[in-house]
Formats: sequence, C-alpha cells, structure tokens
Amino acid sequence: MHIAYSARSAYADGDLYMDLRGLDTEPASPEEVMGRFIRALGSPEEDIPTDPQLRADAYRSALADRPLVIVLDNVSDEGQVRPLLPPGNRAFMLVTSRNPLRGLQGVTRIDLDIFPVATSLDFLAQIVGEDHVFGDVPSSQRVVDACGHLPLALRIVANRLASTRGMRMADWASALEDERHRLSALKAGDLEIRAAFNLSYRRLGKPAKRAFKRLSLVPGEDFGAGLCSALMDCTAGEAQELLDKLLDTSLIESAASYGRYRFHDLIKSFSRGKFLKDSGKKGEAPTRRMLAWLGNSAARAHFAVTGKLESAGKPSGHTAPIDSKESAHRWADDELPNATAAIAIHLGRKSAEHAALLALHLYAVCETLGRWQAWEEVSSRGFDAAEALRNDGYKAFFLFARANLARSRREFPAALAIARDAYELATASKNPLAVAPAANILGCLLLDCGAPAEEINPYLQQSLDLYEQQGNEHGVSTVIYNLGTINRASGKYREAFQGFQHDLQSCKKSGDEPGMAETLNTLALAYVDSGQFNEAEALQRQALELSKHLGNPHLMSTIMNDLGLTLRRLGKLDEALEIHLEDIELSQQSRNDSGAALAKANAAATLYVLEKDNEAFELFNAAISAFTHLGDQKRLANTLVAQIPLLFALGRRSYAEQSAAEAITIMKEFGDLQHLAGAYQVLTCEYDEAGEYERAWDYAQLALGLIAYLSPFMRRTTLAVALGVAESLGLIDQTADLKQRLQALPRTE
Repeated sequence: MHIAYSARSAYADGDLYMDLRGLDTEPASPEEVMGRFIRALGSPEEDIPTDPQLRADAYRSALADRPLVIVLDNVSDEGQVRPLLPPGNRAFMLVTSRNPLRGLQGVTRIDLDIFPVATSLDFLAQIVGEDHVFGDVPSSQRVVDACGHLPLALRIVANRLASTRGMRMADWASALEDERHRLSALKAGDLEIRAAFNLSYRRLGKPAKRAFKRLSLVPGEDFGAGLCSALMDCTAGEAQELLDKLLDTSLIESAASYGRYRFHDLIKSFSRGKFLKDSGKKGEAPTRRMLAWLGNSAARAHFAVTGKLESAGKPSGHTAPIDSKESAHRWADDELPNATAAIAIHLGRKSAEHAALLALHLYAVCETLGRWQAWEEVSSRGFDAAEALRNDGYKAFFLFARANLARSRREFPAALAIARDAYELATASKNPLAVAPAANILGCLLLDCGAPAEEINPYLQQSLDLYEQQGNEHGVSTVIYNLGTINRASGKYREAFQGFQHDLQSCKKSGDEPGMAETLNTLALAYVDSGQFNEAEALQRQALELSKHLGNPHLMSTIMNDLGLTLRRLGKLDEALEIHLEDIELSQQSRNDSGAALAKANAAATLYVLEKDNEAFELFNAAISAFTHLGDQKRLANTLVAQIPLLFALGRRSYAEQSAAEAITIMKEFGDLQHLAGAYQVLTCEYDEAGEYERAWDYAQLALGLIAYLSPFMRRTTLAVALGVAESLGLIDQTADLKQRLQALPRTE
C-alpha cells in the first residue's frame, strides 16, 4: 500500500485496490473483482455485463493502456490473478500472496523475508517509543528474537506495550521466554499469531497437514525429502510433493541449500502444538521411522566414506540412497545436525545402545570428512550413551575420539590428558579392541608433547601387538606409520621410509583414502628430507587430489601447507604463494585457526623471498599473534624463527634476536631438536651475511652439535653453511674437517 501510494502520482488515471480474500473459505472471484474495478472507473452498474466472458471483455476495454496503479492484495492462486492482468504496458500492478504464484510469467518477484535485527528494533521503537526499546536493549533483543523478527508478532508486542499501562519490555521478554506458551502470549485484540498461521494450515489437504505436523519432530534446523519420506512412510517423490505444497502455502521456507527446507521458529512451535494435540500415540511410529532412517543412513555413510560400502549390505527399511562416497558426503552436508541430535533423542527414549551405535557411525563420518564441530558433539553424546550403558570399553572409545579431535586441533596438553583417561578406562575394561586404539593415540600424543622415544614406544608396541593378535591389518599399518614418524623425528630416516611405504600399501589395499592421502603426504616429507623435491611434489599433488575428493578441509590444509613448502624449495615461488593464500581462505572457512595462522606464516616466508617485505611483515605478525592467542607453542616457535631473515633485512636486529631466544626456549622445552638445529642454522646464515663471522661460527657449532637429528638434506646444508663460515674465519683445521665430513656423506644425502 505504501509503494502504491508513493507511485500514484506517476499514473494519471488513478489507483485501484481490492482484498481478494485469498485465505478465506470463499475467495473473491475474478468476475467480482472485474465488476468492482469497472464501477470504480466510472461505468454504471447496469452497463456491467453479467456474462463472465462479456464482463472480461468489458474489463479489458476499461483498463486497456490506462496509466493505473492496481493492488491485488491477499491473492489465493494464479487463477485469481491471470484474468485480471491489464492489457498493454501502462499500468503498474502489485500482487501480494502467501503463495509464490509460480505459474505467472513476465513478473518481478520479491520475496519478503523477516526483518533484520536493526529493523525489528526500529519497528518497535516507531510504535512504542525509543525509550521502551533502547532503554533496555538486552530485553528488546530477547523479544525480537523470540518473535523470530516476524512483522505481525512484533506488531502484537508493540500494540500490547502501547496499550497496557506499566508494561515494560522486560515483561515481554519473560512472557516469551517459554517456547511452549509463546504463541498464546502473542495476541492483541483481533491480532493473533496462531490465527494467522491457521489461515494457511486449514487450506492443506490431510496428507500435507500430517506432513506439516510430523516435520516438527525433526531435531535440526532443516530437512529434505528423505527425512520427510521416513516421517510419512512414503517415497521420496511423494514426500517432495508434500514439501512443495507446504512451501507454496509459506508454512515452510527454503533453506540455504537447494532441496532443503526449514520452519520459521514460530511456525515450528505452531506445528509442534498441532502434532501434540492431534497425534497422541500415533506420533510414536513417525519418530521411530525418523530415527531408523537417520541410523541406517549414518551406517551407510560410515561404510561409504571409509571405502567399505560392501560391508553395509543391501539397504533395509528407511534409509538415504547412499551408494558412493560422493552421496555419503552430500548426506553428511545435509543431515549431520539431525543425526547428531538424534543421539540425544535415543537417550531420552532410554535407548542407550542405539545412541552409542549411532555415535560410533557418526564419529567415523566426522573424522573422515573433518567435521570438527559435529565430531565434538558426537563424542560427547556418545560418551553419555556409554555411561548410561556402564560400558568402559565404549567410554574409552569415545574418550579416544575426543582426544583425537583435540589432537587434530593441536590442543596437545588437553588431548594428552584425555588420552591417559581413555587408556586407563580401556585397560580396566580388559577389552583389547578398546586398548589397541587407546594405546596408539596415547603414544602419538606423547610424541606431540615432546616425550622421549623410550616413553612412547611401549604404548605403540602394545597397540601393535594387540592389532596383530586381532588380525587387524589396518590397525597394524597405522601403528607402523606412527613408529615411522618417531623414527623420522629421531633421524632414523631409512626405517621411517619403510614404515610409511608399508602403511601406504595397507591403505591402498583396504581402500582407506584418508589414510592414503595422509601417508602420501608424509612419504613426500621423507623425500623432502632426502632433498628429492620433485618426487615430493608429485606425491603431495596426489595427496591433495585425494583430500579434495574426500572434502576434508583440515586434511586439505595440511597437505597444501606442505606442498607450498616443497614448491618454495623448488623455486616455484608464485605457485607456492598461491597455494598458501588458498590455504588461508580454506582454513578460515573451516574455522581452523591454527591452520590459517600457519598458512599466513608460510605465505609470509614466501613473500619475503619474493622481496615483498611489508606484506611479509604484516602476515608474520598476524600469524604470531594467532599462535600466541591459541597457545600453539610449537608453531609459534617455528614462525618466530621463520621471520628472522626478514627482521635482519629490515634492520630490526634486536627484535630478531628476541624472537630467536623465545623460539629456542620453546624448542628446548619440547625437545624439538630438529627445529632447534634449524633455528641455529638460520642464525648462522644471518650473522654470516652480516659479516659477523664469530657469532655465525658460534651458532654453526650449536647446529653441528645436533646434526644427528637432522634430515639427510639438512645435514648437507648445515655442513655447507658451517664450512663457509669456517673459511671466512680462516679456520684451517675446521675447514678441512667439514670438507671431509661433506665428502663422506652418502650420495643420496
């Protein structure tokens, strides 16, 4: 009406308005509207034909090419509108409807969404005054949120406030707090939210009404045809037809993803109220079918993403059509929130066994696809189910899942504490199936936290023995991979290489694509240790393609980081920078703060080599700030070292030396001798470049003292750098010794 009024001055022949009563039991007919409009344009009643065809002709003649503003309000369907479209192109017609009127063509569609937050507050303020609204912003915020920012609900609140003496915004906030009574509270005279929703609801057929009520059982924010088919015990095609009908009446709305739908919060409350009132005991069967659909689908998704779909057998009962890794990935995108929430529903129904089994399947999906938030919820709720079952083995497993997630997030001290609890519970359960993974994760976290090999190896050996006894080849290869990591950290590169090769073959045999991607990348790092960068790049590109196929953003980030470093060593600086910048964006999107900071640090190092010092300095600072905030000490130390050449180049020597001292302290605390040697080598190079050969020689000697812990490639580099400094200082004996040691290195080094 406001738009029509604003536009009327441009349409000289006037304006026409009619409420077509689209939601009434007897909407206005097109002929009735034609008669009203013909009369309004000056024709006497006796000249208006009663025959429908003749009246339509008279209507078209009366409106032909006339500059009019026409408002058709509250339209039922296309059949009401189509005969009323004015001929020519001089009229401006506005049509409002709760239905999308998809059949109309040549129109501009404007979907009216709920108000933004600021608009909701301003709307209230215009009716009740700014003091009411902005004098108590927290209460006002609670009120507009409870109203779902729906204009009618806000209008009811405002009218009640304006007409009720002494009523405050805080009173409304309290009245709307309980969702069960919210709809009853939203009433002011003849304005009532429930009545407004009923206008649309009563136009539905019986199947659509049942679907509308049963969809309130969905625990997550959105749903699709699959979940609807389970609730309705029908095919997905039939379910889609029902969803289309609900969408056409605006009782549901489209969600962000195509084919997904959601309720407005107030309409979901209305739907839930209808379900509880009308369904009674009949509501049990839809709930069972929904839970069965989510459980069966989670099992198929588990086996699909881990490459073992044949183990799932043929689908039985209600389940999503998951027949590949891609379809499992799509299911996870859509249904993980619903499936995760279903664990709590099982627990509420005293079905702890079903809850635990669902959590086990979902954990595998979350880990493989890198869904950290869902992983956290699944682990927590799975542990609740295990406690309800009083099953120490299950409890140990879900603690293992928590520890594994914390490790993925690089929260090593917290992860280690959880892993110790998991190992203790697993040991108490005397279940070797629980002890094996618990011992493995505990060994890995001890390594992450800088424990010596003699403390780590007993746990990994125990895990290896148990997996061998169980005939679990994949478990065996996983532990061998972890032992390879220890060997690599200890400078036993040949043994590490053999372990990674063994694990890669096992992953290929079992179809473990995530494991294959991770091992390909780690194997590439072993090639980097040997200075074989071209071979490393080829393996990392394979790993990256696999991780992209899996859609695991955290695995992708890890591989992109390492590939970028390899490309930098190959002198492919632009490619390296591009991949680090892509990694920053990916990590930020997946809320991997540590990964994003690492990508910034590596992008900064590459920018420095490209002589873009200012950009490099800015990114280094951002990375250091992030690692400090996260408490990620290992990556903080490496970044502090990485920025030292830039600081020397900028003439900020004292800052560089301060960074070096902090990094060296951290590396010593963690027993990270490889990176410590690298820090000494960086300082050797910088002081050598500055002509301070004595100081350079001091650091060169420190690096040489740790040469046993370095990779073959870094051994050669360290000896070569030290040799250059010795020659600059004229140290004859040391120069001869270093030349001899360089010549004695195997050719592969």
